[in-house]
Amino acid sequence: MKYISKFLLVAVGLLIIVSGCKKAADLPHASLGSKPVLSSSSTTIAPLVADSNNVALTLSWTNPNYATDASTYKFVVQIDSAGRNFSKAVSKIIIGKDTARFLAKELNNILLGYGFAYNTPYNMDVRVISSYGNNN
Repeated sequence: MKYISKFLLVAVGLLIIVSGCKKAADLPHASLGSKPVLSSSSTTIAPLVADSNNVALTLSWTNPNYATDASTYKFVVQIDSAGRNFSKAVSKIIIGKDTARFLAKELNNILLGYGFAYNTPYNMDVRVISSYGNNN
């Protein structure tokens, strides 16, 4: 008798647990948008030390058309020396804007960080990575 009552108690408990579980509906997900196309104000730049507080480079890109307000879009602009596949890229995070401006001193600091000399041309790779504001 005790065995049957324990068995019934366990069976009723399992029945309550199983019947209480409901599968949640699929969560909505936002559209993927499109890749932004990057453009530059100049292709050859040699910022002088005397022009350190002037804007030397302006990058702009197209709208990725995500399913949220454009003021929450997150963009990461990366600059690296050519041929390294952005393995040692310098990044600048931009929220809600479709342009990034670099002062001459910022570009010189990036170039000096790679061990490059002043007033010497070097090939650099630049890219922009876009995402929703929450990094999705």
